Amino acid sequence: MEETPPADDIDMYIEALKALISPGVYAAPLEDSPLIDLPAVVRRVGLRSSPGARARGFIVVLERVVAEQLKMNDRQAAEMLFALGDWTGKPAQERRVAVAKLRDKHWTWEKNYRKEPLHLDLRKVYLALSRDVDALSDSGSVQNPLQPVQVTLQSAEESHYRNVDSVVRRSCAWVQRVQNKDGGLPSDNEGSMSCTWSTAGLLWAMAEAGEDAAALWRQRALIWVLDHGNQDRGIPIVGKGDPSITDATAQALLATRACYESTGDRFYRDKMTDLTNWLVLHQEPGSGWAWRPGREPSWTASTCFGLIALGAVLPLLPDQRENIQDSIRVAQQWLLTTQNNDCGWGSQAGDTSRVAITGMVLFTLSRLAAAPTMDSTDLIGGALDFIKERRRPDGTWASTIDRPMGHTITRFGDAYCLLGIAAALTSDSELSIVDGVRALMKSHRGSYFQYEDTVMHSWPTRDGILALSAAWERLRPEKRPDENEGGGAWGYASN
Repeated sequence: MEETPPADDIDMYIEALKALISPGVYAAPLEDSPLIDLPAVVRRVGLRSSPGARARGFIVVLERVVAEQLKMNDRQAAEMLFALGDWTGKPAQERRVAVAKLRDKHWTWEKNYRKEPLHLDLRKVYLALSRDVDALSDSGSVQNPLQPVQVTLQSAEESHYRNVDSVVRRSCAWVQRVQNKDGGLPSDNEGSMSCTWSTAGLLWAMAEAGEDAAALWRQRALIWVLDHGNQDRGIPIVGKGDPSITDATAQALLATRACYESTGDRFYRDKMTDLTNWLVLHQEPGSGWAWRPGREPSWTASTCFGLIALGAVLPLLPDQRENIQDSIRVAQQWLLTTQNNDCGWGSQAGDTSRVAITGMVLFTLSRLAAAPTMDSTDLIGGALDFIKERRRPDGTWASTIDRPMGHTITRFGDAYCLLGIAAALTSDSELSIVDGVRALMKSHRGSYFQYEDTVMHSWPTRDGILALSAAWERLRPEKRPDENEGGGAWGYASN
């Protein structure tokens, strides 16, 4: 029997069911929906089935569950909500009115069915779907015309591994779907204006997820970013002429590196050189990087992005090796010396420790295999304890609001902390990674991530893809650490 999902997973599925109401189940883009990963669907069509096959399988499961497991008004309400049976093809507004009147014959437009009664109806459908896998088990093997595959239910760890990968792939598909006509990616939600920073960051995140950087749509997005770079060769916050910022330039460099490695095109190597020079020349003396160089002291998160980018291109730019190494050494030392006594890091040197920033620093140092002069056990263990001790009662972590030059920059707590936990690979970290995934999934909305109750989707999706990709890498069975071996990415301490 399948385990009952955590409450946050249930909410994710209910939101996904809610998204089917307007188009109706037959017209909905199910390939991007978490509903196609329900155990009943996977049991029917097989683990290795395509998203299209799973979508068709979900429709079959939903039709049968509504017809056989729901009774009386519950069945009628589900048919109305999802445009099943006689309600197929009926407008969403007509179906909503009908189901509202079904639940309350005195319903008027002044009463709001969309809140609590709707949630209860969707929860009933979800529970029926989740129980359907038990019905399949009781009836023996499934004779399925879609794909008759015998499925062996695997361990909980392998289930988490598969689910994380599925969410990452759906999120990457969402990014492609919302690409604007000019080639850029939205600044906030679907249809919003293209933004250099969000486009560069999403391209980097998808490269981390193993997506093909040479795909034409991704090259088109990268060219849009590079075409909107400034004369100083940096990347602006939104569009050409805006001030160049470290975060956008570093993430554009990471995206360009991925495209160069995939295509071998000299054009991208030349752009890597330009972006690298910008980072090296705009580093603050004796420290890291400011968000907008030359205007404020170094910011920890911006320094992390600069270090990750330079560390990634170092092997590819031998003619700049000395300058890059010097830049990394200075910024790395600044980062290590700004750790606070509680083992956390703040947004700037001397700032109160912030859990999100601490997670990003751990991720950065693991990428560099850094800190050869410090005791890695103290650095990792203390910072991890700091992160774990500051989890909120609901399992999530607080985000950090940086305010460089008066801007509001959100450092996504759940994503950054998962990055840090996944980076600090130890023999007992797997449970922490799974807990971190659950926390992050509270912000997932079927095919993208959303920050709280806002229209901000692009940068949360960037951070969500980055964090889940790191978690996916660590949850892979062959990547789990041996208790008799060293600390994975942190094994440099013994070198």
